[in-house]
Amino acid sequence: MKFDINPYLNRLEMLQQTAEQLIKDFGMFGLEIKFSGNNYNAYEELFNQVEPHIDQMLTNNRQKFMAVLYRIDLSDTQIQQATKENPTDLYSHLITDLILKRELQKVVIRNYYKNQ
Repeated sequence: MKFDINPYLNRLEMLQQTAEQLIKDFGMFGLEIKFSGNNYNAYEELFNQVEPHIDQMLTNNRQKFMAVLYRIDLSDTQIQQATKENPTDLYSHLITDLILKRELQKVVIRNYYKNQ
């Protein structure tokens, strides 16, 4: 089943749950993420915290980077597709966007099935 996550990008409850998922997943690797709870700039706030971690792992710890992607459930195919669609984007920005959207997707799916 494919879920369109765009309607959820501005819903505070979903963004809060997404932040909690990011905090949990990144925390497993000793990477700290904090969320103010502000709906106005939630995506940018989370992006600005996740992206430096991604950039650092890409540069210094590729094994940890791959483990994070596995934990979040981002496949090579998804990354390759996004790279083809956005060839001029900075790689760490592209990966960060995919991570945020995947984490939101997990929250949306979990809530969908919880309410069924």
